[in-house]
Amino acid sequence: MDFKLNNTDFDKEKNSLYKVKLNSEMNSKQSMGFNYDTQKLPLWMCKSEDYEATSDKDAFITKSTKALLEVITKIKFTVGKDSRFSASPSLKLVYTLLFIILTAVSRNYMFTMIMGAGVILALAMFPGDVIKNLFSTIMGAVLLSTFILLPAVFMGSPKTLITVTSKVFISVSLIGILSAGTSWNKITRSLKTFFIPNIFIFTLDITIKYVSALGEICINILNSLRLRSIGRNDNKAVAVSGVLGITFLKSREMADELYSAMCCRCFTGEYGTKTHGKTKIILKKQDIFYIFLMISVLVLFRRLG
Repeated sequence: MDFKLNNTDFDKEKNSLYKVKLNSEMNSKQSMGFNYDTQKLPLWMCKSEDYEATSDKDAFITKSTKALLEVITKIKFTVGKDSRFSASPSLKLVYTLLFIILTAVSRNYMFTMIMGAGVILALAMFPGDVIKNLFSTIMGAVLLSTFILLPAVFMGSPKTLITVTSKVFISVSLIGILSAGTSWNKITRSLKTFFIPNIFIFTLDITIKYVSALGEICINILNSLRLRSIGRNDNKAVAVSGVLGITFLKSREMADELYSAMCCRCFTGEYGTKTHGKTKIILKKQDIFYIFLMISVLVLFRRLG
């Protein structure tokens, strides 16, 4: 007996088996409740959807994002990078406070002009983008003091306006130079040299870092809220509470992670500036020039101030 099949017989056998299998599947699904009767689509499904979202103001999201970006930009800008000829952080704090106090108590306008020239010379040593960021803060303080003291010009005391605005310019510039040229962690660590309590230094350091980290989280939340907002939202308080709630949960999570990291690194809340129980003041070779500069300013204040 010959069992060989040609291609035509094989295809017919395959198609018949497939039809039997398909019919059995349809019968089983119909017994389970599936209906294969063809029906026409409803008219509302045949129409094209032409949805036009109503316009709404997103001033809250825009202003909040802008404010957070400004704060984070200032914090990241003040990260600072010590130059090759910069003084130690402790000495920077000393001469910055000294110059501000001498400028404030000086009664000689010539001394103020000399200090102003020195501050401008120090600002010129920074890159252009740093100078731009510094001047945005400096000019804001100068314009505010000018607006407050503007009535003195009409009362016959224009010299008061010039003197006070000059001192404000010098003081704010000195603080800006300190923050732009020194990283925050070095500034906070140098505070221990002046016997400031550890809890104050720790709070200041953690606050600055948390403002930057939580600000970035808020910006990401606001951007996602803007992308998902369609149409008009009459209940914007819900969005505000949602942003604040997520930020609070993130802050709790970061606080737990920070505590675990401090425990793993055996951090006891003390900033190390001591060696064998004694306060250690670290000075560099460049500090000799700044000490000489401080003495020169004191002598100049003695003669002109």
